[in-house]
Amino acid sequence: MITSGNGHDDVHASDLALNVAQLPKPRTPADDDQTGPTIGLITAIPEEFAAMRALLEYPTEHYVERDPALYILGYLPSRKAARSHRVVLTLLGATATNAAANGCTNLVRSFPTVVAVIMVGIAAGVPNPYRPQHHVRLGDVVVATEGLIDYDHVHALADGVQPRRQFPLPSPRFARCADMLKADELSGHRPWEHWLGEGRPALAGYGRPPQHTDVLHDSGGNKLDHPPRNRSGHRKGAPKIHYGAIGSADRSLRDAATRDQLANRHGFLAIEMEGAGIGSSSFLNNLEWFVIRGISDYGDKQRNEVWRRHASLAAACYLRALLAKCLPLEPQFGPDRAEATSLR
Repeated sequence: MITSGNGHDDVHASDLALNVAQLPKPRTPADDDQTGPTIGLITAIPEEFAAMRALLEYPTEHYVERDPALYILGYLPSRKAARSHRVVLTLLGATATNAAANGCTNLVRSFPTVVAVIMVGIAAGVPNPYRPQHHVRLGDVVVATEGLIDYDHVHALADGVQPRRQFPLPSPRFARCADMLKADELSGHRPWEHWLGEGRPALAGYGRPPQHTDVLHDSGGNKLDHPPRNRSGHRKGAPKIHYGAIGSADRSLRDAATRDQLANRHGFLAIEMEGAGIGSSSFLNNLEWFVIRGISDYGDKQRNEVWRRHASLAAACYLRALLAKCLPLEPQFGPDRAEATSLR
C-alpha cells in the first residue's frame, strides 16, 4: 500500500487498470506540427490521471524504450487559436517526493523537447474559518503562484528549526497567466467552470458532491461552521481559486492541530507530497515548473474520499484554462534536436 499526498491510502498505480480504449479516437490536427511535446503534465494517483486525460484533445498512448511509464500525448488550447500546446501526461508509479522527482526526470529524458512540467492533482486544504477571506474549502483550487515550501527540509537547531535553503521559484510564465485568469475572474469570466459544469467530460463520480459532505472539524474532532459565503468569497456550487504557497514534504498529514501549526508557521494554503520532488527535479534539469491542486480533504483524521474525484477534475479544469492563456512554448532544444526527437 502507498499513501497519497493528502493522506489517503491507495493501491499501487500499476494495479489499477486505466482503460485507454474508452478514450475518443485520436486524430492529428492538421495545423499543429509533430515535434515533441513542450509541456509535461504529472499526476500521482489514478483519479488525477483520469481527470486530466479526459480534458486532453486527440489523446494517444505512447511508450518509450527503457522507460516503464505509460505516456499520453495530446493537445490543449493555447492563447494562439491556430496553434495548440502539445503536452505529455503521465502517472507516477508511487506517491511522495522521491517518486515525483524520478517520474519528472524520466519524462524529461524520454521527451527532451519539454520546456515546463506541471504537477496537477489533489491536496489537503488549510481551512481558516476565523479569517474568512483565507478560508479554503473542499472542491477549491490552490495555485502555487508563491511557490512551494518544503517544510521538512530544515536545519534542526537548539532554538528550533530553520529552512535549509530557499526552494526554487515556480514558472514566472505560468504565474503571469494565473494573474490574467485572476483579472478575468474579477470581470466575472471563469472558463474552468465550463469544464466543471456543462462541458464536464463523461467521467463517473466526478460531479460535485452534495455540500453537506463538506464538514469541518477542529483539532478535537468537534464540528465547526464554515464562514458565510459572502464573507469567504465562495459561490454556491463552484470552487474558489486561491493563489499562494503550498506546503510539500514526505509527510502524510492526518492531524488538524499539526496542519494548523505548520500553516501558521509557513503561510501555505494546502499540503501535499509530490510538488517538492517536481520542483527540485525541474530546477536541476533547467525546466520551468508549476503546481495546481484541487482540495479533496482537510488533512485531519476525518478525511475521506468523497471529494477526491471532483477535486482532481477541478485542478485539471483550471490547468486547461491556464494554458489557454499561455502562448505556445518552443521546444527545449533547437529545430535540429526537435526533429531528431520527433514523435511522427
